Amino acid sequence: MPDWTDQLVIVTGGGGGMGQAAARRFAEAGATTFVFGRTLASLEETAALSPSIVPLVCDVADAGSVAAAMETVLSHGTPRALIHTAGINTPDRFVAHDDPAKVASHDTWRRVLDINVLGVANLIQAVAKPMAENGGGRIVVVSSTAGHGFDSFAGVPYTASKWAVHGLLFTARPQLAAHGIVVSEYAPGEANTPIVEKRPVKPGPEHREAMIQCEDCAEALFFIASQPHSMSVIQLPAYQPFGGMPPQIPAPWLEGLEIRPK
Repeated sequence: MPDWTDQLVIVTGGGGGMGQAAARRFAEAGATTFVFGRTLASLEETAALSPSIVPLVCDVADAGSVAAAMETVLSHGTPRALIHTAGINTPDRFVAHDDPAKVASHDTWRRVLDINVLGVANLIQAVAKPMAENGGGRIVVVSSTAGHGFDSFAGVPYTASKWAVHGLLFTARPQLAAHGIVVSEYAPGEANTPIVEKRPVKPGPEHREAMIQCEDCAEALFFIASQPHSMSVIQLPAYQPFGGMPPQIPAPWLEGLEIRPK
């Protein structure tokens, strides 16, 4: 494992959930950790966890906002790692439904793709040049099992965005490797993060407890970023088959989502 002491790390989506847990993990390992997020209040909550965490307001979908945040980071040095956890989902996630409110709007498609796909591209492009000039670095991007198979509860826009991220990373990997930058993908299954609150049907406490927890995600991200070689890691809770609905809870989920006719 490399020594993270005094290294610079960027964590996007750092205002809560997986990003907050990852920021704390890297800070505990000695890294100066810059957390990017859209709201200062949530970032300050993360920064309160460690004096080594620095909050920076940044909209990953806005290239100008990313450039401004990167200017601050680069004034301290070159980041050794980018941990990209930023992503969204929405309650309207169908392409066909009897209830028009559940059909993904044009705005939803644009927001999900802008944040989940262009956000990844913006951050990779922002860190690649300084990392390359400094001899290399690590980029770890959170995708999803929804980008590797079929998760009926993930929704169409989100699934499309994660397939795009998966393809983006596989194509960018050899290009960036030529510059000493190791690109890895972390694809968790059901995880108990704030994005769960956007589901049309909320999981109960017992189901949430069985999910991958944010601290589990942070440990996985820390491990991946610490490896000298590229990794593609799929992590699933014990109950979830790869690319499918958890077998213990298919009926209530499908009834709640109204996928099948009554």
